[in-house]
This record gives sequence, structure tokens and C-alpha cells, in this order.
Amino acid sequence: MIREIRKDEIDQVYNLVSFDKARNYFILLTLDGNIDLYDKIYGQWENDKLIAILLRRKSGTLQFYAKGSFDIQGFTKLISTLDYKTMIGPKSILDAFNNKSIFTHTVEGAFISKRENFDSDCYDISPGVQSIRINDLENVVNLYKKVFHSFPSKDIMEDKILSNRGRGVCIKKGKRIISAAQTDYETKKGALIVGVATDPDFKNQGLATKCVKALIKDLNRELYLQYDNLDAGRIYDKLGFKSIDRVRHYIR
Repeated sequence: MIREIRKDEIDQVYNLVSFDKARNYFILLTLDGNIDLYDKIYGQWENDKLIAILLRRKSGTLQFYAKGSFDIQGFTKLISTLDYKTMIGPKSILDAFNNKSIFTHTVEGAFISKRENFDSDCYDISPGVQSIRINDLENVVNLYKKVFHSFPSKDIMEDKILSNRGRGVCIKKGKRIISAAQTDYETKKGALIVGVATDPDFKNQGLATKCVKALIKDLNRELYLQYDNLDAGRIYDKLGFKSIDRVRHYIR
């Protein structure tokens, strides 16, 4: 059965998407946002267990995730009644909607990669790589403004550090942060590497690689990340990350 999720059921949505954080990073950020970024979430229930969700952001973007098989016909019918611009999700799951005549075309997005090799002893933390602290976050935001179209707010990054949900490292030139990398949604089993960036004035010096290596050294567990820059992908490949899926944008 597919129906709208009640507010008292949001924890079940969170538990479902937390099962696969690498593919659901942006859904998790939506749910963790300090303001309401979505207006409705629909879910499919099977034997009182939530197995699939469709989230509609206030921006007009749909986000979808399912664990295992789901009611493709039911969600297709639901999507056709909604006002939206794009649906985003992992290719391995959303390809089930192909040939359902609800999208005009698709656009490839970021690669989702996983590092399974736990050997971090091969990396030394380079001189100059230091932890990101609360008072560094304004400078992190200034760096991200130069590199990314969108990124988590300073408040979300601060909450992440204070709650020990994630950490970050950076390289500075004076008081200016010129490269950074962070983690998010850390567990004993795994973590996501996010926010890998280098100031355009300091590119091609291996600074981001040094930051990522420092996180690998710190985190002896499964690591995941997303990237859409093929040059960055080649660097991540050398660090042991292998593509496992890809984000796809389905355009109405």
C-alpha cells in the first residue's frame, strides 16, 4: 500500500534511507535540514514495514528510494499526478521507471563510489593537514562558495561536528582555507566523504588528495563518496574507490 507518511512516521523514513547512506545522502540532508525542505513524503508499506519512499521537495524535485522490489505501477501512477520538475535517485533503482512514459529524458549525475580496502597504514598524514573546528566553518563556507553550486549550511556542518556525526580536515594558507574534505553520517561500519574541495587558485597541487588521505587514515572502515568530475574520479580510483552506482536525473 502506498500512502502519505505521517509526521510520527518520519523516524521510519530515516531508518529506511539510513540503510544505504551512500545513495541517500541528499535525502538524509533534506530530513536533517533545520527548515522544512519538503512538503510531502509518500511511502509503500508491506506487512507494516516501510520499503520505499517518494519525497517531494518544496523546490519541485522528487527524491526516490526503495529497498528491494517495490510497486512500480503504483508509484508511476502517483508521480503522474504530482507537480514536479525532476526526479533524482540512484540509477540502479530508478531505471525501473524507464518506459513508463512519465519522463521526457534523463541526465547523468554524480558517480557513487565505495572504498572497501581498510588498509590505511599506507598513508601518512601530510604536514599542514589539520582538523576543521567550529571557528573554521565560516572559511569553509567561503571555500565552498567558490567550488560548489550548493552545499550544507554552516549550521548543519556545525551540528555535524558537535554531534560527532562527522569530521573534517583542511589545509590553510594563513587564515584562508584553501582545501578541505569532510565526512558525514559516520557509523562503526562506514562513513561518507563529502565536501572535497580546493580553491581554484591552488588547484593541481594535490591538496585535496592529501585531505582525503588524512580521512582514510583516520577512518578504518568502509568509505563512500560521490563525484561528477572525471579528473577527480581518476584520483579517487588511485585511492581505492570504485564506482558502484550513479545518480540520475529524470526530467519531466
